[in-house]
Amino acid sequence: MKTLIKLNCFLILIFCIQISFSQNNVPSDDVTVGLHKVEQGETLYSISKRFFLSVSDVTEVNIGLTAENLKAGQIIKIPITVRNKELFNEKEPQLTAVSNNTFPAKKKHTRKVDKSTKINIAVLLPLNYEEVDKLTFTKFNIDEKKRLKYKCFEYINFYEGMRIALDVLEKEGYKVDCYVYDVGENDINKMQQALQAKEMEDMDLIIPLVFKQPFSIAAEFARNNEIPIVNPMSTDLSILDNNYVFKIQPSQAAEVETVVRLLRKNFSQSKVIVLYDNNPQIQSMVKYYELLLSKGTAPYVLMDYNKYSARITNQLSSSNGNVVINLVDKGNIRENESYAKRLCKIFSSKPEANIVLFADYTWMEFPTFDLTLLDKYRFHFVLSYLNDYSNPDFVNFVKIFREHFKTKPDKIYAALGYDIMIYFVRSLIENGEDFMSEPNMDDTKTMISPFRFERQDETKGYQNKMTTIYAIENYKIKSIGR
Repeated sequence: MKTLIKLNCFLILIFCIQISFSQNNVPSDDVTVGLHKVEQGETLYSISKRFFLSVSDVTEVNIGLTAENLKAGQIIKIPITVRNKELFNEKEPQLTAVSNNTFPAKKKHTRKVDKSTKINIAVLLPLNYEEVDKLTFTKFNIDEKKRLKYKCFEYINFYEGMRIALDVLEKEGYKVDCYVYDVGENDINKMQQALQAKEMEDMDLIIPLVFKQPFSIAAEFARNNEIPIVNPMSTDLSILDNNYVFKIQPSQAAEVETVVRLLRKNFSQSKVIVLYDNNPQIQSMVKYYELLLSKGTAPYVLMDYNKYSARITNQLSSSNGNVVINLVDKGNIRENESYAKRLCKIFSSKPEANIVLFADYTWMEFPTFDLTLLDKYRFHFVLSYLNDYSNPDFVNFVKIFREHFKTKPDKIYAALGYDIMIYFVRSLIENGEDFMSEPNMDDTKTMISPFRFERQDETKGYQNKMTTIYAIENYKIKSIGR
């Protein structure tokens, strides 16, 4: 496979810097954590050694935790690394992930795969390599520079994940010419210049990781030239007005559908309480929950928390189970944490009520929140991407990433870049002329997170409908359904 990189030498310098200095096993940001219950006699030092960490690794993800205030029975966060992931796997018996997929059967393709067919892919990224000359790294200030988050490092993990995917595809016999352009995340002029490149009209796929306006320009170019275009991060449904767009991030509607499928399968007798407020961004979710819940047989109620918080206790069933779905978002982590504490205090006033809580993943990151409550209320959250060390495909990806770049991948971009490249190269070649009418794949075994694309009709773009529900069970995060 011939990989064509349309960048100047500054990009090479970026990679050299990252490879030379990103040596920490547990970077201070973008850390995936597990939960550990402190045993009698354990100290911060003994816990850190047990999980192959330093004391500072543990205290960085547990704000305010010291050797003096650590006590038996306390639940603390532990950064999960390749070295200690098996310890988390050993703590609880293996559970088989439950699939709640109700998508239609996939179309079977019988024609012979012709891997000799070469495809051209344009990747347009905000690499900001003009910022490289501002970097003054030494072994003494690398952590400070990482905290500043120079723009030239912000999205490079996405490209690094793609590079690993290209290596995998090459070994499988696929042939790809990959053109990479530095366009700026919100720079219309750079996007227009890149699209004027002579080779652009010969592309088989365009992948821009940019904001709305430059993406709109690229999407219009893609439609005019009948080229599929991938949007990796946007949740905006308006981009689906272009029938050549593939939207990776599931919509709020897809999230609601995933939750309701799980409710009907695992909580069919429980009472469902949906909590919301006057945030206009969630009103469509509230209405969709009401529509889907009304088609089922389980009792449900939708409650405006600002008006009726005092009545939540009265709505909790003492005889049957309760599922509380929280849609309230105060807009910042401090206010959301205060809200979470108030809500759990309401739950505690009715201890006989059996409660399962659905809320946002960020609840696990609250600095002073009592993490035992997440286990007590069997905390569930929906996420399309999670660095899941119980997933063998992700563990293998991390191993390869470390071998290439001497550091671990970030929370989202690296795995996302890998999955997009793996999926679309295979689908474009194997589905051939059928790709635009049937892009879904029968075999995605080497992907980290699967995709499933659907569209309203042939005038609309495709959106990924695959998202995952995770739950905390016995202080461990588990994938329980899609």
